[in-house]
Amino acid sequence: MSSLNVKDFFEGHAAEREAFVHAHVKGPYKIAPLTEDWASRRYFRVRADGRSYVLLESVPDHIPTATMGHKLSAFIKIARMLHDSGIHTPDILAVDEREGFVLLEDLGDVTVNRALDQESGQKRLYEAATDVLISMRDQIDPCNTLNLPKYKDSYIRKGRQRIVDWYIPAIRKEMNGDDLLSGYLAAWDDVTAVLPSPQIGFIHGDFHPGNLMLLPDDTCGVLDFQDAMWGPAAYDLVNLLENIRRDVPDEIKEEMIIRYGGGEEFRAWFRVMGTQFHCRIIGQVLRLAIVSGKSDLLKYMPRIQKYLIEGLKDPILAPLAKWMRQEDIDLTATDFDPDKIKPHIRSDAF
Repeated sequence: MSSLNVKDFFEGHAAEREAFVHAHVKGPYKIAPLTEDWASRRYFRVRADGRSYVLLESVPDHIPTATMGHKLSAFIKIARMLHDSGIHTPDILAVDEREGFVLLEDLGDVTVNRALDQESGQKRLYEAATDVLISMRDQIDPCNTLNLPKYKDSYIRKGRQRIVDWYIPAIRKEMNGDDLLSGYLAAWDDVTAVLPSPQIGFIHGDFHPGNLMLLPDDTCGVLDFQDAMWGPAAYDLVNLLENIRRDVPDEIKEEMIIRYGGGEEFRAWFRVMGTQFHCRIIGQVLRLAIVSGKSDLLKYMPRIQKYLIEGLKDPILAPLAKWMRQEDIDLTATDFDPDKIKPHIRSDAF
């Protein structure tokens, strides 16, 4: 369960950061930190002579990390493909892949997440975000030659097992047996065996309000798309409407599904993708708290648990709900002390 100490890496990377900015920004400049995310990246705002840029600093691709699917090379090629498809992404102004730097157009300070905090007009903001997904569906060809992974083969789908690898030992305070995971995955096979084939399209992979910038014309700019793949189109709308950081009113969820044009098959896969997503995230939060010391993420556990409890009421998920009952999985647990959990995590936990 060892991983790169990202904080130490970035602190030792200051000289390279300054050299990159100095090479690509004319005149005197100032650098100020913006944000970090769950992956091995962080962002800075660079101001110079009345202009503003965003510097993305990433652990370079050639350095192994515990964060899968977050390659800088993927960010760059997908950014160009989205731009060519008419999706508003930041222009790429300069790149140093070897050192892990990209200088980007600055899309401003107002994420959709921040706008949701500041105003009551939630519906307008969710409409703008949903319209981006509609544009992705209509303007990005699944036959595009861009070599993106398929959802069914991706680490994101594999991550659905994290509820078993991390959450179950956390609540039981004991290490999992050898056959627990196989029973869980068999339940998922039973769920999907009776479903129609999903609508396949471009999946952003991390489509939540914090990765969407509200632009002056009330449309959305898109960030953090390096997880992109081909797969069930419902995935991104789930991520938007069942995000772990905030509750979305049921009436807005329903209106956005209708706005997207989701029929019966889409709604079935919306529920399946949603519960797979929450099964991954509930374990990922614990993994990051235990492995990377990001215990602040544990504040999201009650909302994730609620999503799982509600989702499992859907008859489509009956095989999974039955497995959860048979294994007596408590989705209301509250004791998540990383130090107490760590000894119970198997060495092969994903």
